[in-house]
Amino acid sequence: MRKKKRVLISSPIRQSPDILKPFLTSLTELEQETVEVSYFFIDDNEDKASSLLLQQFQAERGRTEIQVEAAELKHYQKDEYTHYWQEETIWKVARMKDAMIVYAIERNFDYLFLLDSDLILHPQTLEQLVLAKKDIVSNIFWTKWQPDTIEMPQVWVCDQYTLYHKERKETLTDEEAAARTWQFFKQLRIPGVHEVGGLGACTLISRKALKDGVRFAEIPNLSFWGEDRHFCIRARAMGFSLFVDTHYPAYHIYRKSELTGVEAFKKTNKPVAITERKITISLCMIVKNEENALPICLHSVRGIADEIIIVDTGSSDRTKELAAKYTDQIYDFAWVEDFAAARNFAFSKATKQYILWLDADDVLTEKDRGLFLALIGSMETKVDRVTMAYHLSFDENNQVTHSLRRNRLVRRACQFEWIGAVHEYLNASGSVYHSEVAITHQKDKVHTDRNLQIYRKRRERGEPFSTRDHYYFANECREHGFFDEAIPLYELFLADPAGWQEDQIAASLHLAECYSHKGLRDEQLTALFRTLEYDLPRADTCCRIGSIFLEELDYHQAIYWYESAAQCSKPAEMMGVVNHSFWTWLPHVQLCLCYDRIGDLIKAKFHNDIAFSYHPTHPSILHNKRYLEQTGVV
Repeated sequence: MRKKKRVLISSPIRQSPDILKPFLTSLTELEQETVEVSYFFIDDNEDKASSLLLQQFQAERGRTEIQVEAAELKHYQKDEYTHYWQEETIWKVARMKDAMIVYAIERNFDYLFLLDSDLILHPQTLEQLVLAKKDIVSNIFWTKWQPDTIEMPQVWVCDQYTLYHKERKETLTDEEAAARTWQFFKQLRIPGVHEVGGLGACTLISRKALKDGVRFAEIPNLSFWGEDRHFCIRARAMGFSLFVDTHYPAYHIYRKSELTGVEAFKKTNKPVAITERKITISLCMIVKNEENALPICLHSVRGIADEIIIVDTGSSDRTKELAAKYTDQIYDFAWVEDFAAARNFAFSKATKQYILWLDADDVLTEKDRGLFLALIGSMETKVDRVTMAYHLSFDENNQVTHSLRRNRLVRRACQFEWIGAVHEYLNASGSVYHSEVAITHQKDKVHTDRNLQIYRKRRERGEPFSTRDHYYFANECREHGFFDEAIPLYELFLADPAGWQEDQIAASLHLAECYSHKGLRDEQLTALFRTLEYDLPRADTCCRIGSIFLEELDYHQAIYWYESAAQCSKPAEMMGVVNHSFWTWLPHVQLCLCYDRIGDLIKAKFHNDIAFSYHPTHPSILHNKRYLEQTGVV
């Protein structure tokens, strides 16, 4: 029999008991077929209940040593927004981790598994990490570092937390940097072992690396923040490559509100039993030349659909070959420049109670997959349609900038149909459930004028256009810079009262944008005020009106409109596209500028502080912060 590898699981712990308890439970659930596990915890807790949990773990599991850290006055703060680290706290953690390294070396362990105490591990995590046979390898987990943002990995490519590769003398646009970041994210969504430039918080380290001198101690001439950065740079300089294993993502309880997701995460570790499923699901997709995106999409929804239906509209790459690894229900559909026709054909092949639709460049994060599986086990079959958030675009920090809600899961018996050759929509109605599940869009193809040409060909053929067609044809013209062509199309759409309210508001905003490009100030304002015909004032309208007066240096008028934007309440379950900046940080950073210009530095600082709470890495907000500090405003 092969000798088991001796692994020391170790963690410095200052944790609330409600988070520590599921962390310890997940350690007891780790499979140990090829490993022999011991534990070493440094108890740095303020809450005595947490210390008691460690003692109970020691009594029940054995092979556990607990070292009590000397009490200190400084308190590590965290809340529902983020964690607030002090520099001295970071190097205290580094000292404790280095003590664990020494402990593992002195007791001849084959591996040290260092992990944070707010993680919940998949049962196969440890076995998989040892199987990787790497000197330093982290297990992947994803975190929303701030609320309402996209999940980010705890590994990175280079520097402090750069998520894309760039040559030293290379200059990238924001779009190029974002595209490379998405490529890195997509790689991390594929199960495997991938080389990275930085890692932490859930890391297996071999005895060889430990004895050769990897450490978390501060490198004095390095300005990067965090003990994990110093560990990684030291390890890389010593010749150790860094890897991440993405087979079994862990669950990160970064804030207490995420405790509710622990059980859902655990359910993702095993398929939902047929007896536990309240509903059955057909996943219906139309695809063309999606060999890169489709496997990532289908892997992200594993265990959700009872059947997968793929309709191919003319692929010339390996799309169908790759789809065949997930389903045998693959159909060809001759492309007739009609997206609704293709989607309705896919829906016609469904046999289950509910139909889920996705595009090939859509994915579920692990947390959203867990929420979806929980939905399958709880939803009543009387619901006709389920809406889900659709995250469309992200900023340089991968915070969600634009999103909307869509009817994503519909009851097959309702026989809902898709309408529209281009920019098709699912004509769904009836009882609705607004789910917490979000779909993330990872578009990796260059935007083309395909849809614009479809509309123009239809116009040349004299085909009739619906009210909705006028709106989306106008959008295509505007997006390609044909503003003179877009303006009358928007006017045609707005002249018909039958349009959808959200489209009417968006059309007015887009019309204002067209007039802005043409330098027509009064027409721009008229279009913006037109949004008030359809609903109460919204933050995006108020901000855009404010920007006109700001450009004209009319600071008092601008302040009125930006203050109005900051006070707007977002409509509940708004189904249209939402630009989150207008509803969060942007009006406040503009108010900071306006109040500074009229000499009210106290109000300027007040609003910049609010903006900072929403977006603590935005260059303009950081610039304002430094400027205001230099003025001595408290």
